[in-house]
Amino acid sequence: MSGPRRPSAALLALLPALLLSACDAPDTASEPDRTAAETARDGAPDSDPADTDLHPLHDEAGATVLATQRRAWRDALAALLEAPDTDSLAATRNAWANLYSAFNDHYLSLAAVACQRGVPERLERLDGWPFYPAYVDALPAWPDSGIVNDPALELTAANLRRQQGATTEGEVALGFQPLRLLVAGVAEAPRRAADFRGGRQEAAVPANAVEEDAAVQVDAPARRRAYLRLAAEQLEADLDALGGDTAGDPDSLRCALATLDRRLALLDRQRDAGDPEGGLYLSPRSVELIDASQPEAALSQLAADDNAALRRALEQRWPGFEKALEQARERGEWAPLGAWLHPAGGGVAPTAAVRG
Repeated sequence: MSGPRRPSAALLALLPALLLSACDAPDTASEPDRTAAETARDGAPDSDPADTDLHPLHDEAGATVLATQRRAWRDALAALLEAPDTDSLAATRNAWANLYSAFNDHYLSLAAVACQRGVPERLERLDGWPFYPAYVDALPAWPDSGIVNDPALELTAANLRRQQGATTEGEVALGFQPLRLLVAGVAEAPRRAADFRGGRQEAAVPANAVEEDAAVQVDAPARRRAYLRLAAEQLEADLDALGGDTAGDPDSLRCALATLDRRLALLDRQRDAGDPEGGLYLSPRSVELIDASQPEAALSQLAADDNAALRRALEQRWPGFEKALEQARERGEWAPLGAWLHPAGGGVAPTAAVRG
């Protein structure tokens, strides 16, 4: 099986990673050699027996909103796939934005669960960025690019997981960012309802194709609908894997803080990556929604009365946390907690945290 269709020579010069076949990649993203939770435990005192009585990071309101927005997203998506029109497409875009906002508001709790259960790949796959949008679907400069336009790639859940990070981290096939691209397009080519209605178009023909096989046909709208459905199902599965009850412990919370720290640092580096044809990309809308949530949501959750015992446990094991949290809240910025996480000559290595 071949990987996603290769775009034009201009894209190949810009995105060399797309030249490589992706289909022999493992079914899921490889885990780092050591999780952030393991890194956080290095040099820490032995656990206090009282830690076993701790509750997980409390964010009941965030969990409730996330569940509500998941239902709204499912309903909107079902309506779009059933009858693509201007209204159903607009409703789906709006549902995506509301769900992504709820995800970002609840991110610290999700990261803590991912750390405790040892499933960082679930959180990574939910929202990996930056990414190559032409790896997913056509762009104005490369109208035949992407998984959507590759008739040689059978659209199955397993194949989409194989495409995720197949040869480089920018090859993101699943999660919130590809879903947004599928339902919103890009500024230069906004998604239209017609992009989901049936209809065939000629695909670009490989140079070595024989003449009688030249009329390769791609039903891009049908493939786009199938891709959207499969990617949405994987999103639900990954969110489910990070749901449910879990015990609270300072190791997992520190791991989650390191994960969020790396995410915020990566966001700062990607603020100008809003050109979909300029390489690695993160939509300005995604940046806006992350900024609206973090770090304010995390700071509020950490300071909540229901999380007092967890704060004390974290302070006992890694002194300075409560002072750093107080300073971060006073200043309305993450930097004091970042400094606490990464003291000179020690701290949690940022590369150990979950990507994206």
